Amino acid sequence: AITVEAPHLDTLDKMLLPIHLPIAAGVTLDGSFKNATDQPQSQQSQKYFDALATAFLGVATASPNGMLAFFKSYKLLDLAIKRWTSTGQLDQIKQIKPVFVEAPKLTGDGFNARITQYRAAAQSKKGALLLAVMRGRAAEGADFKDNAARVGLVFGFPYPPRFDVATRLKIDHDDRREDHAGDKWYKAEAWRQVNQAAGRLIRHKHAFGALVLLDKNLGQNVNMSSWYRDRLRELPGATALNKDLKAFFSRKINI
Repeated sequence: AITVEAPHLDTLDKMLLPIHLPIAAGVTLDGSFKNATDQPQSQQSQKYFDALATAFLGVATASPNGMLAFFKSYKLLDLAIKRWTSTGQLDQIKQIKPVFVEAPKLTGDGFNARITQYRAAAQSKKGALLLAVMRGRAAEGADFKDNAARVGLVFGFPYPPRFDVATRLKIDHDDRREDHAGDKWYKAEAWRQVNQAAGRLIRHKHAFGALVLLDKNLGQNVNMSSWYRDRLRELPGATALNKDLKAFFSRKINI
């Protein structure tokens, strides 16, 4: 697990740019099962993934070095790649930054090799993009800092898998102790993942980076770590996102 000591408050504004983007290309970003993954051929699902790509391109063209993109599940990541491949948006993204994907069936050696390749590519000005999954090996076990983590993106609200045996047992156990305690844990566990993504960006006093939360349900919440919650800005679309990222990074390095 990543542990982070929040920097002094008067320097944090210079180190971290936390952004919530609930809408892109006029489409509400809703990565829920019903909206995004239940019927991937539906018009609403395709509009969602197309809007995500628009936001993604807005981030990639404004950001240096490495981008860590954490999807709430392998299914959401897989559907995004399929949709972006069919529309040509994945090729557009690859023209901006080389793309590395955390595939679920990678061997340990294969995973380590891919992460090493990503870290090396992220050192360049052009940088690189890692598509990964919350609770996957990249999110839980790999170390990213500085140029390997200039931007952290979160796609979808990262609840634990609802029908996983361990999840069900935990919810049932907590509910027996206190009414609705299981549901509280379920939501808090999702926010823990978001907080961990934020913590990856600020690992020491000279670090800096941008956190981009791409879902309507990822706005300010009491379960967010206060050191970035109080600075979280909600933007109206991908153009504003691109503009703010360019301004932030231009103050840090010569892009």
